Amino acid sequence: MKFVKYFLQKRSVTILLLLLVLGGGLLSYVKMGKLEDAPFTIKQALVLTPYPGASPSEVQSQVTDVLEESIQSLGELYYLKTENRAGLSKITVYVKKEIRADEMQQLWDKLRRKVNDVQSKLPAGAGPSVVNDDFGDVLGVFYGLTGEGHSYRELEDQAKLIKNELLKVKDVAKIEIYGVQSPTIDVVLSPSVMARSGITTADISRAFDAQNRVVDAGGIDAGVNRIRIESTGNFYSLDDIQNLTIVSRTGEHFRLADIAEIKESYQIPPANKMRIDGKPAVGIAISTVPTGNVVDMADAVKKEIGQFSETMPEGFELQTIYDQGYESAVANQGFILNLVVSVVTVVAILLFFIGFKNGVLVGSGLVFSIFATLIVMLIQGIALQRMSLAAIIIAMGMLVDNAIVVSDSALVNMQRGMRKRVAIMRACSSTALPLLAATIIAILTFLPIYYSPHITGELLSSLVVVIGVSLMFSWVFALTQTPFFIQEFVRRPRPDELKAALFAGKYYDKFRSALGWVINHRYATVGCMVVMLVLAAWSFKFIPKVFVPALDKQYFTLDMWLPEGTRIEETDKMAMEMADFIRGQEETEMVSTYAGRTPPRYYLSNVSFGPQSNYAQILVKCKTSKLSRQLHARLQDSISIKFPEPLIKVNKFELSPLTEAVIEARFLGPDPAVLDSLVGQAIEVMRRNPKVADARNEWGNMSMVIRPVYDPVKAGALGITKASMMESVKSINDGLPVGIYRDDEKKVPVLLKSGNVDITDVGSLGDFSIWNGERSAPLSQVTERIETTWEFPQVRTYNRQLSMAAMCGVKPGHTMAEVHGEIRQEIENMQLPEGYTFFWDAQYKDQGEAMQAIAKYFPLAFLALVVILVALFGNFREPVIIICILPLSLIGIAVGMLLTGFDFGFFPIAGWLGLLGMIIKNVIVLIDEINVQHRSGIDLYTSIVEATVSRTRPVLMAATTTIFGMVPLLFDVAFGGMAATIIFGLTFATGLTLFVTPALYSMFYKVKGK
Repeated sequence: MKFVKYFLQKRSVTILLLLLVLGGGLLSYVKMGKLEDAPFTIKQALVLTPYPGASPSEVQSQVTDVLEESIQSLGELYYLKTENRAGLSKITVYVKKEIRADEMQQLWDKLRRKVNDVQSKLPAGAGPSVVNDDFGDVLGVFYGLTGEGHSYRELEDQAKLIKNELLKVKDVAKIEIYGVQSPTIDVVLSPSVMARSGITTADISRAFDAQNRVVDAGGIDAGVNRIRIESTGNFYSLDDIQNLTIVSRTGEHFRLADIAEIKESYQIPPANKMRIDGKPAVGIAISTVPTGNVVDMADAVKKEIGQFSETMPEGFELQTIYDQGYESAVANQGFILNLVVSVVTVVAILLFFIGFKNGVLVGSGLVFSIFATLIVMLIQGIALQRMSLAAIIIAMGMLVDNAIVVSDSALVNMQRGMRKRVAIMRACSSTALPLLAATIIAILTFLPIYYSPHITGELLSSLVVVIGVSLMFSWVFALTQTPFFIQEFVRRPRPDELKAALFAGKYYDKFRSALGWVINHRYATVGCMVVMLVLAAWSFKFIPKVFVPALDKQYFTLDMWLPEGTRIEETDKMAMEMADFIRGQEETEMVSTYAGRTPPRYYLSNVSFGPQSNYAQILVKCKTSKLSRQLHARLQDSISIKFPEPLIKVNKFELSPLTEAVIEARFLGPDPAVLDSLVGQAIEVMRRNPKVADARNEWGNMSMVIRPVYDPVKAGALGITKASMMESVKSINDGLPVGIYRDDEKKVPVLLKSGNVDITDVGSLGDFSIWNGERSAPLSQVTERIETTWEFPQVRTYNRQLSMAAMCGVKPGHTMAEVHGEIRQEIENMQLPEGYTFFWDAQYKDQGEAMQAIAKYFPLAFLALVVILVALFGNFREPVIIICILPLSLIGIAVGMLLTGFDFGFFPIAGWLGLLGMIIKNVIVLIDEINVQHRSGIDLYTSIVEATVSRTRPVLMAATTTIFGMVPLLFDVAFGGMAATIIFGLTFATGLTLFVTPALYSMFYKVKGK
């Protein structure tokens, strides 16, 4: 204990170091990053490949399969999921969960190389593939720009001006604009006019390319100077396009405006649409640099936008949709308040147990441990966020354990008549090793979570680090700062103040009698504990199982799907009707809608859908989080009744990514028809359960397809090629690209469209005139037939196998685990044809992987724990006693969960692991005291009783401070279950320490009762 003696003797050094810790902690708090939630890595990337004109099955076989074959050679690959729609391949690449964040960028570079290597193998017209590796980036500051009386082009221009200004703000990483409508130049031309003039689409395309191409005109030498010659004639306005001269094959010249109507328009169909309170809008989403402070960045952005708003033209308005900086500040303020309340509570309890001076002495160690932890957090780049602040609160009671043991031992030694320095040194030397072992074991219990490769492990990694660091500091300060403060501020009792018996009085006598009874009836006591453990395990079936809790926010979202094949305009219309209904509720503050695909990831756990025309998301902002919970619950029950046509999923904000459905039974095999049949059977099982909501097929409903069957004989006689036929059909609605108009930095496509057509069915389509520049003919005259058929509008695969899932949700008041348990056996007992397989996907798979990830390192942590215990005690009996006590902690947890009504999930499991460390620490100190007293010559029975009596006050103080320090977290939606686990588990565990440990000890050492 030389270092303890050093700090006691070197008073000035000790004071300086303690002052540095306080100053460094305050500075760290000011400078460290502030976030709403702990960051975690989305270990996914998207590979998007266009293949215009191809059916979903053609996209899957000709594009997706080629890319997947190359991607599969990636050693870090976990699995592939694909979604193939008409003209678009969407591959989601999931990499192994063991891959850490700092390795991801290198991995995505390898993925790009794999994708680029096979671009030449893709069919003509497909590609190029785009690898979206920033899929998981969080653009947490999200504004919406509306413009009363302004067009989408003006909205986009204004948004770009705002973007350019905001990119100058400190700590802004990137800005994404959402909801922009792609501008087009529409050239509306009658097929009869084209046939009469002899103009083909190729003629128009050549004219655009020839006139709008940027050409280097060189320059001339003028003496010592060289003067550049600038080419002119490019398109700078709509008038320039109207005056474009088209030359037909016969050599005739036409002014484009004389044979066509030219107008500015937008892409049909639009890719996505955004509205705020019903008004058309574009979104401006802003992300923070990795080392930045989102609170400061959001404040700076807000100030810049405030200044910019003053100069914006009339009609434009910027509204805050989601402000991660504000949310982070509110979350941090709430947790800081909880932290202060916890500190005050812990100190107050200490004052009650050991008086003002001793209470302040022990409580000061808590403050030093927290401040030192803040310094390490700043160095390690751990921001103040929900997890790291919760870790400090969770560790609160544990942080004073070591100081309580050391100070109590020193005070007892002084009461026995020892000199102050001797009493302090004796207390430190006798407790240092057991406390170090107990502290390391407490940290080791969190090891499985820290090393878990699952996303939950990464989410809680900062919690584990902060708890581990703070616990080690608590041991360091217990052996340095605590002895120093005792030396400086605690008066040694005078001889007349010394007590003859330290642990005497009626309460101590009653406790001794109770201990004697327990030791004499040890087998009955242990048997009773075993029965209670069995009952506790049985009672867990009545506790709801929710793996990751929802958050308490004033926001929630609704995902909405109309039948496949629905136009995006209809989806947008339905979303507006739902938004109007929700806006009419008294709890609502703002509603924004996003049709076609989800908005940028403004919150880390947001799930991504689209592009698909039948999908929309509605983001609801309520006036308060309490009102949000009320409206969310009401809409869960009522929204589907009010709007029966779409499938509606009402979501809370959660800490981990949501899945498309709560339960997914996934089937794999070669034939879509067989998969459809299997999924149909599974859906029937789901629908028979009254707790199931929205049972459906992952591929959705089949949609109608019109298929003109090209006749090469009839069409060949007319000189009309298949390409000419399909180009003419494309001009009916979407428009055929014939050129590019450069509008500043934008490339605006020029689309040829057919005028004066009204085609809504097969009959009118057959009458539509197809042209080739020389003649035209109705579509029916160049085809064998025009048939209608049905197809799945999407084809999905899983690891290169066709994959179809039966999906469902869960009605309010029930959980995934409950419903899954009821439908599981019947679906698993389905007879699968040869070559077909099945597994449970979505939340069940994710939760199973999370538990497997924890279990992966649990044996290592347990082995390390056993090694430390055996090394500490030098035998196997004491470690076995400690291990036998650990499962009994479940009794208190079961009671706590049932009484509080919290769900049991990943966070309570993490709390239980921390609880094990607390129990082990108390039991180690108790058993060590028993051994110390027995080695001093006291008989074993008396040693057990007296050691337990002597440890009662520190054990009760440590347990009480931890329990009351955790109370503020009981009211937090995310951490309430964890807090209940620790509070009720530790309450029962205190009884285990004081009664069951002596009983087990007497059993293992066959101590005779008295």
